[in-house]
Amino acid sequence: MANKRVLKKEINYITGELLSECLFNKYLIPNVDVEKADALMGKIIGIQDDFLCRVSANGDKDPKKVKFYYKKLRDDFDKAIDEVFEDLAALNG
Repeated sequence: MANKRVLKKEINYITGELLSECLFNKYLIPNVDVEKADALMGKIIGIQDDFLCRVSANGDKDPKKVKFYYKKLRDDFDKAIDEVFEDLAALNG
């Protein structure tokens, strides 16, 4: 398992790239619904805040519980990012 600092950097990087993609679509792609793009950016920022807080929230000392906690965190993050990708694809379509 990577340490918390690396995990936070990965979360920030991925959400930053998704925000950049939303901004690109909003300003450079014709016929994109601006309100939907703004809502999607808000969703991405919410995901970023939620998962950064969850990275810092684990205070358990049992290694098995810690491992399970971070595995679930990564799975939940992947699921949330997949939903954002689907919303981004719908924004373009």
